Amino acid sequence: MSMSKEAVQDRMKDKNTVLLNVLPGHEFAKLHIKGSENLTIGINPGDFVESVEKMYGKDKFFITYCAGANCDAGSNAAKALREKGFKADDYYGGMQNWMESGFPVEGTDPAIAVAGSSESH
Repeated sequence: MSMSKEAVQDRMKDKNTVLLNVLPGHEFAKLHIKGSENLTIGINPGDFVESVEKMYGKDKFFITYCAGANCDAGSNAAKALREKGFKADDYYGGMQNWMESGFPVEGTDPAIAVAGSSESH
């Protein structure tokens, strides 16, 4: 199951929702969805789930995402969380779909952010 960008935007208004970019920290620093947090899934999904529980607890709703439709990290992260009893879904469109829509992004690479947001105007 995967969420649409509109559903993600709507869920982000809920303080009990955590939007997680699961890419490595250097990728997150370059560009990410504004308001999202970073926790890399890495090679061991079990370690990822433990980290999520330590940082956020188990009572929140988690939306995971990565670079875009060619990246499985977001869906793998959501699946690992659901298997351990978390409420989680993935945003399959990821950064690519979000930027193409002109939705707010932030990061250290403003050229990418500006190019992504100007395409829709």
